[in-house]
Amino acid sequence: MNSCPVSGQPIKLRSQTRMKTKRRTAMDIVNKLKKMIVLEGLDRLPGELELSERLSVSRAVVREALRVLEYEGITRTIHGSGTFVLKRTKLRIQFNVNFEIETDSAKDIFDLIEVRSTLEKSAIALAISNACESDIEEFSQCMEKLSKAIETRVELSSTDAGFHKKIFEISHNRFLKEVFDVVFDGLEVLWKSPLGLETFGDAGLPLHKELFEAIKSRNLERAFTVYDRIIELDRKDIYDLTGYGRKLLHKCQDNDGRQAHGD
Repeated sequence: MNSCPVSGQPIKLRSQTRMKTKRRTAMDIVNKLKKMIVLEGLDRLPGELELSERLSVSRAVVREALRVLEYEGITRTIHGSGTFVLKRTKLRIQFNVNFEIETDSAKDIFDLIEVRSTLEKSAIALAISNACESDIEEFSQCMEKLSKAIETRVELSSTDAGFHKKIFEISHNRFLKEVFDVVFDGLEVLWKSPLGLETFGDAGLPLHKELFEAIKSRNLERAFTVYDRIIELDRKDIYDLTGYGRKLLHKCQDNDGRQAHGD
């Protein structure tokens, strides 16, 4: 095995990384082929060369993907004749969402807050509608842990994250939870002092008890009102520090003021 000339350590990890990348790429192609079968109603897949050109991958990756499809009983490859589709229904197709966040970009953080808000308000509505009593009991335990963490400042970030994850769990919507899980790595950045702001999110912590009570009592309007206040405080932290989003926030405040005056 070759060794690194500087450290003397084996370079095995590089080949392992290439293998993992190839396997990940092959699985991406498996999902693309499944989509192709469903959307195009294929009885027979195009040949390796055509698939390679169409999907912009090597023929080796195409062959590995075809082996996976055959193993799953979706296709059968006959040497000299081609790859035939045996199954078009109940296919398990995986969808991946990849995104990049720049930790010191106020715009990226603002955008991610918007993603979080959209997802979590949907989860809140579903939790109020779908949560059973045992779900609410588990959520209550999360609230107790968060209250203690707020008081002691011990493991506050992870406990706060657990509180919000529980909302998605008790929504009982698998896809919503899985989408949230995909973006959670980015959301964790928000809870790790973005832009050097050590107190980010702290202003909204006392409102979590009100949010919990609103969900527990299945009061959707109240839950949305409290949650919007939490998100608005997060936005305020960012624009106070960077100035970004000030125009957007002022526009929202002006709208709220006109609505209150109209009432």
